Amino acid sequence: MEVFIRPRWPTPFQTTKRLVGLTILLLAVTLIAPFPFNIVPTLAIVLISFAYLEEDGILLCISILAAIFSLLITAGTVMATVRTMGFLEGLWTGP
Repeated sequence: MEVFIRPRWPTPFQTTKRLVGLTILLLAVTLIAPFPFNIVPTLAIVLISFAYLEEDGILLCISILAAIFSLLITAGTVMATVRTMGFLEGLWTGP
């Protein structure tokens, strides 16, 4: 990883601290859900941590985009689950 990651495209890491903290918090919440694709948020967290350690602004932008992609996948899965459960509730004729 050290071959590809190096300090470039300097970003003010003090100002991006809150954005990265919120992103990590949202990714951590998605890791609690029992979905089979928890590897995507984990990889996004790893990329963010490498970007912070090496002060790599390009990797930080790429990892934030990966985190957004992961959150969109999770949101889509949750919405599909809610729609399916609503559909199943209409069919339920329990006691």
